[in-house]
Amino acid sequence: MRRTYVGLFLLALTTLIVEVLLTKIFDVLLWPNVSFMIISCAMFGLGLGGLFEILRPRADASGKSTLPRTTLYFSLSIWALPLLLNSIPFSFDRVGSELVVQLGCFLLLYLVVLAPFFFGGLCICRLFSIASADIQRLYFWDLSGAAIGTAVLIPLLPPLGPERLLILAAVFALLASVLFSESKSWLVAVAGVAAAFVILPGQIGSRYLTLALHDNKRDVLTSAELGRVEFSRWDPVSQIAVVDQPAAHPGGSDPGKKHVAYDGGTQSSNFYPFDGNFAALRRDLPKRLIYQFWQRGVLASHYLKRDTGHSALIIGSAGGQETKAALMYGASDIDAVEMVGTVVQLATGRYADYIGRIFEQPAVHVHVGEGRSFLRASSRQYDVIQVFSNYTSSSAASGSGVLNPVYLQTTEAYVEYFTHLSRDGILQINHHTYPRMIATAAAAWRSLGRDDFRSHVVVFEKQYPVADHLPTMLIKMSPWTAAELADLEGFFSFAVEGETPYSLVENPLNPAKSFLPGEFYSGVLSPALQAAAPFNIDAVTDDRPDFNFLRRSPARLEPKQAAGLNYSTASFLNSQVRGGWLPLDWLPLIVASGASIFYGTIFVLAPMFLSQIGRERWAGKTPVLVYFSLLGVAFIAIEFLFIQIFMKLIGYPLYAVATVITVMLIGAGIGSVSSRQIAGEGSPRWYIAFAGVVVSGLMIWIGYPRISAYFMADSTAVRILAAAGMILPMAFFMGMPFPLGILELEAKPRGAVAWAWSMNGLFATIGSVAAVLLSLWLGFRDTMLVAIGLYAVASVVFAALRRGNQRQEAAITEPTTPALRDSIDQAGVAALWNTSPSRASES
Repeated sequence: MRRTYVGLFLLALTTLIVEVLLTKIFDVLLWPNVSFMIISCAMFGLGLGGLFEILRPRADASGKSTLPRTTLYFSLSIWALPLLLNSIPFSFDRVGSELVVQLGCFLLLYLVVLAPFFFGGLCICRLFSIASADIQRLYFWDLSGAAIGTAVLIPLLPPLGPERLLILAAVFALLASVLFSESKSWLVAVAGVAAAFVILPGQIGSRYLTLALHDNKRDVLTSAELGRVEFSRWDPVSQIAVVDQPAAHPGGSDPGKKHVAYDGGTQSSNFYPFDGNFAALRRDLPKRLIYQFWQRGVLASHYLKRDTGHSALIIGSAGGQETKAALMYGASDIDAVEMVGTVVQLATGRYADYIGRIFEQPAVHVHVGEGRSFLRASSRQYDVIQVFSNYTSSSAASGSGVLNPVYLQTTEAYVEYFTHLSRDGILQINHHTYPRMIATAAAAWRSLGRDDFRSHVVVFEKQYPVADHLPTMLIKMSPWTAAELADLEGFFSFAVEGETPYSLVENPLNPAKSFLPGEFYSGVLSPALQAAAPFNIDAVTDDRPDFNFLRRSPARLEPKQAAGLNYSTASFLNSQVRGGWLPLDWLPLIVASGASIFYGTIFVLAPMFLSQIGRERWAGKTPVLVYFSLLGVAFIAIEFLFIQIFMKLIGYPLYAVATVITVMLIGAGIGSVSSRQIAGEGSPRWYIAFAGVVVSGLMIWIGYPRISAYFMADSTAVRILAAAGMILPMAFFMGMPFPLGILELEAKPRGAVAWAWSMNGLFATIGSVAAVLLSLWLGFRDTMLVAIGLYAVASVVFAALRRGNQRQEAAITEPTTPALRDSIDQAGVAALWNTSPSRASES
């Protein structure tokens, strides 16, 4: 049995490595909002394996003889992923012009991604069916393997990269295949396959060893063609590539640059060649601006504080343009915070000379970290806090671009910015959709007991008809003066070759010349205004950090001043629509919701009408289906919510994903093993499992705000430990209901375990979608109460299932009269079970 335990551990470990890794891969190859599909696809594939087990009869009833071969198929489907992903020409950029072709490519891509999870689910389901009486230990090894698979991804991804990591995962699966077989010939055959797995990628070359981008995000493909990829690494936060882009016309004003692409170009920065002469740069600024700073918005707040020896906090120091601007204007103290460690290493190492060693200046202090965590840990006040489009593009936490929590753009975040600014300090933020930024900042301003917010806000935007997706918003802690505004207008008006002129669109001294209605500055938007707006304008909070969830319909939008829809926001939303009808920002919800309906038909109706167990009548059938469905929805919903909620505390998206999944699975595994002693088969104390989930969940719900605030200022390691300490007790109890339910199926017809596994997988898919939709509507906290409530409902269903089994057992083993006892025969037993005589004898 030990071989089985270890084999199951390796299966689960490999499955989670592949699942989390594919979310990272799709972040890069396509777009972050598509990687949401991976979670849904994984759940579907795992459940589909159970469905296959129900519908296809096997000569070997136990399934033991087929396990080695099925595990081999699992391994092959993993190993082939890089080659197949590079071979399928799916691209969202071409959906509008090649709808039928791209739809076919998408379906093929989906099948390729589905295959590993199907074979993995089939193997795990067979193991559960073979030894259902030992489900507590099996479930422990399953969850433990999954937990380790998630955890090892962080240290292994940077040195190996995704392609080689997939090879390693495939080898792990081969080892599981060997453990499931005692045949020496099978061992020899698998060793040969393993050798092929290692050797063939080198022979195939770049078609296997380099995953190719499918979409030309921010012209990165064009950049790569025009330049040369000098560096590439899969950092745990983002994949980073540096492309050398030489000057288009050598000898001219353009000296060229090094383009830094995050996740295939979802976000980007630049290393500009600089000799370290700040005085010359400032003197020649009009001529050199776009070749050193990309756009003048980078400079605005530092220009206003020029020659005052100001202090600055830069959240997202990236290639160093903001830091260089602060130094050029005489900043005396600069905290430069960057989340992606690889970019910091490049800026202070390989490309340090290229960018003029700006990060080695005595005034500069470089920090690898997350902005809000750094700010909470600091007691300092700054003259400038600058956030220039610094938002991680990774989707491993929530799985979708528009659904990623944006904790730098919430009411609570603005409160922290305002409280860390000096009396005349300036907050500068460049990000799309400034109307919603102002509505959110106004709510924070109001919460601090301050008024007259409008007199503190300035916004500059590129002139129509150019869409400025990074307008410059400046919030000053003291009201703007006429002299300051004139100075700022002069800065934005001087001519720069190749740059679009700017307009003052939010004027604090003359509101009549501003675009936004005054209500946006009040801190409270009326229901009438929110209803009239064609996009979401409500203030964003930590409980609902859905800043990017803007769209209300796929229709093309036109500017509407009365509702606060400016041209740039309308253009931004329109740019996400392909073919005039497909909004990419809605795609994950469309795909996942449609998949849930499709999967429901396959998982429920197909087994019900096609399989023997579905057609038969057996006691407890409805409670079984309801119970495992509730567990599937509730478990995945809480996992999703924890990833979103604890991302605020932990900071790093992938670290949050790894921490939540690892701790939840380890805790659930320990709970599964312990369930035999605490609430084992036939124990009257079964309710402890469900009560533990509800009580521990409510404790997190009540205590999280204060606990997270207390630990926010500590190091990343301490914040991870704090998160783990909160999650572990609830995860421990969450590991008990599933094995307790499986134990209640021992006396059911063969196939009941596989059907329970399938229903659990299906409703986990539905649960992930439901949790997203509910959190957008209710917020994280109320959605968590719903998920906890589902466990309470599951306890009621479990009680009904156990009572039914007890009555059934009493009716069979303890007839009420001797005459009745003598009359019971095999057919009578079958009748009491509402099943056929042959099925009763099998059971």
